[in-house]
Amino acid sequence: MSVPDHYGVLGVEPDAKAEEIRSAWRFSIEAFHPDRYANSDQRQRAHDMATRVNAAWDVLGDPARRRDYDLTLRASSSHPVAVTREVICPACLARCGVPDQRGKATDVRCPSCRASFRAYIGATLVGKPQLVWKGLRAHHVLVLLDGTRALTEVVARKLPAELALTEGGTVTVILGGRREQALFLIVHGNVTDFGWRVG
Repeated sequence: MSVPDHYGVLGVEPDAKAEEIRSAWRFSIEAFHPDRYANSDQRQRAHDMATRVNAAWDVLGDPARRRDYDLTLRASSSHPVAVTREVICPACLARCGVPDQRGKATDVRCPSCRASFRAYIGATLVGKPQLVWKGLRAHHVLVLLDGTRALTEVVARKLPAELALTEGGTVTVILGGRREQALFLIVHGNVTDFGWRVG
């Protein structure tokens, strides 16, 4: 049985003071309150996140339960837990969970529509994306590092302005089209993942 990462959900370190944990919980519960979202899909995701935030607060907000949790966390750290990443099917836009591949190119089969697509799941971003001009057209080149320390360049047609990629961040790139270019880019954070269409 895996131990939930309550500290990661609240975005605090394991040695955080009680007031810092309370402040992080209050901030997160306001940010992920379902009433803030009009779209039903976003509302459901916010509800799921608020549930995780409240579960983390129930444990970390009580000193005795936090102490027991810390002991359990230390005991389980010797047994690595498999990480599952959420990816988007480019054919039907369904979300599905796939084991982290540490950046290795992987063929994924969508459980909803049964379409197959290729993705770099859980890669590490090296440097900032480079804007490359070819004639009057531009595209971005992302350099990905996998678990074997191999580098791969992936082309994305566009990157949204609000997408602030940081070097060393964990990303998933979903490929598609005739040229196997990036269609979706998912940035994996401590608390939640954000995805954008980039192709």
